[in-house]
Amino acid sequence: MTIAVSDKIKVLWFLPTHGDSRYLGTSEGGRAVDLPYLKQVAQAADTLGYYGVLLPTGRSCEDSWVVASALVPLTERLRFLVAVRPGLQSPTLAARMTATLDRISAGRLLINVVTGGDPVENKGDGIFLSHDERYEVTREFLDIYKAVLRGETVEFTGKHFKIEDGRLLFPPHQTPHPPLYFGGSSEA
Repeated sequence: MTIAVSDKIKVLWFLPTHGDSRYLGTSEGGRAVDLPYLKQVAQAADTLGYYGVLLPTGRSCEDSWVVASALVPLTERLRFLVAVRPGLQSPTLAARMTATLDRISAGRLLINVVTGGDPVENKGDGIFLSHDERYEVTREFLDIYKAVLRGETVEFTGKHFKIEDGRLLFPPHQTPHPPLYFGGSSEA
């Protein structure tokens, strides 16, 4: 039996913006986060031909947008999978950030939509929504976010967002927007 495999498998590496260790989830024997080390990992992934790198998000990590912005000019082809967090930022602000980083990276931005997270950490970031409410916020967020990135002027009134005259002045490099990645295991 033969299995067809895509000619273009897209393999991403991981940027350890919370520190690096041989043991996942612990700092035991770990290496602290600093820009020279992140640069070394990103440039190695770029040189080795990885499609991109995932930048994790959360309070134990350096900010993924700032780190990606610092590493884009230090790499040539590498794409950066950066998180948007519905409920933590407005969809129009996230769209402006996305369009800007997508333009300055010449289309090397990928977006990771992060709805979930640790409930304790969420509360530390001001999110007191239930599991299902977070998915409601995400649906509204993505409707607005994608419309703005497509160049539409958005008027929106929903349960969680109200937007008047939402728009971008400078569009993203990729059309209609950078690729969106979304993961989860719950029914919602």
